[in-house]
Amino acid sequence: MNKRGFSLLELVLAIAIFSLGSVALATMLIDANLSTRLATDRTEALFYAKEGISAVRSLRDNSWASLTNGEHGLDNSSAPPFFSGSSDEIDSKYTRVVTVSEISSSTKNIAINISWDLTPARIASTTLETVLTDWKQ
Repeated sequence: MNKRGFSLLELVLAIAIFSLGSVALATMLIDANLSTRLATDRTEALFYAKEGISAVRSLRDNSWASLTNGEHGLDNSSAPPFFSGSSDEIDSKYTRVVTVSEISSSTKNIAINISWDLTPARIASTTLETVLTDWKQ
């Protein structure tokens, strides 16, 4: 009785199982790397969002009238900071958009959105919101 065909079938099955395991391992490593990068980038983006909220508070403290409704960028190069354009770019990676919307004549909602390219095909973003009042009234 000749068993050569049986050994060939075992070899093909072993190669298929090994290939499947290798692809699964490679996918897991790529996903882990992407998740680590996303967590690192999101932490940095939250820092820039908090910085933006502090800058808008400083604007509010300087002049309530400077908190105009709409989408703005921030220029932190001087004190106090000021709105500049419709967004600002940070470290050539992150884009920050400050959205000011009126709740009442003495209350504004401030939303800071930070977005960045996680991969060429995937944009990630994070947003922080706060409510500011004209406390000098």
